[in-house]
Amino acid sequence: MNSLQANKRVFGYDLLKALAMFLVVFYHFEMLDFSFEEGEYYLPNLNKIVQLITAAGVPLFFMVNGALTVHRKTTFEKVIIKAAKLVFIAIFWAFVLQWGLGGYLFGDQNPISLHSLVGSYWFLSSLAMVYVINYLLEMSPKWLRYILISAIFIMTFLNNFIWDIILYINPEQTLPSWGQTGLFTLYGVVYTRIGAYLKNVKLNIFVCIFIFLVGLALNVFKTIVMTNYDNAIFDGVNASFPTLGALFLSIGLFCMLRDVKDNFWSSQVIKTVGINSIGVYIFHFTLIGITRKFIYKGIFHVDDLPLVLVFISVLVITIVCAYISAGIMRTPLKVLLKL
Repeated sequence: MNSLQANKRVFGYDLLKALAMFLVVFYHFEMLDFSFEEGEYYLPNLNKIVQLITAAGVPLFFMVNGALTVHRKTTFEKVIIKAAKLVFIAIFWAFVLQWGLGGYLFGDQNPISLHSLVGSYWFLSSLAMVYVINYLLEMSPKWLRYILISAIFIMTFLNNFIWDIILYINPEQTLPSWGQTGLFTLYGVVYTRIGAYLKNVKLNIFVCIFIFLVGLALNVFKTIVMTNYDNAIFDGVNASFPTLGALFLSIGLFCMLRDVKDNFWSSQVIKTVGINSIGVYIFHFTLIGITRKFIYKGIFHVDDLPLVLVFISVLVITIVCAYISAGIMRTPLKVLLKL
């Protein structure tokens, strides 16, 4: 999620990053009633369908990053330094916010380990891995590059969809361990390559909307299949990143918003969120925890909220995190947020 220089910024990419961050915060906020009853055949309600759109959050980050970096000339040394910095940032903020401040505020401090620290901000470590793999792919012969990317696509997106069909036809079929896989987030490579390809592709707005709706329909279908197969509400977001549903959702949104111009009243706020998307990702867990525990559950004693109130809360948290990050970026601590 690199920033362009001020005079080279593309507003559409900031808008996409801002939307992606809003979707990530929306997913993590939770507090929605999905009307799931154990033992009953499940069909998603409106809350769940809206939540399923957030499956485009992380993929959009990958796609924007791919559009900005995949074909950029660089060196292996620079790539390794950038990857190492991403992992360091993830570990540092996980220690400070998730383990330190989080344990103090929420009383849920877990035993500290390198795995738990890296896992707290898993997207940053995954992005580091994708940076390295994309560099190696760019250095590879074109035929080998296409084979490897196609293999990842087949083993994740296509494989997962085939098993959705199998389980829908025969719910008694046993799902193998590889039946739903992201290959350790290697699906991120596919998203970055698609973003790099689509940055110069223009689609009609109605085509974009159609692609988006197909993606949402596929994600609803997957949620129905997996929820009724497991007799437990399907996540439909993190688990859906390596799926055709999330892929189509993301492509539709990416092509729909990439060329939007900076000419409306909220554009400065959107720019701030887009520019500080890394900071929003890092700080939103803490603000969500404070909002949920000390306000909604602490003061109002509620576990579920109306969809509109969740939307407003998420919007406020996203913007506040962005301006906190913008403030830090004006201090020497910016090295802990800037890639």
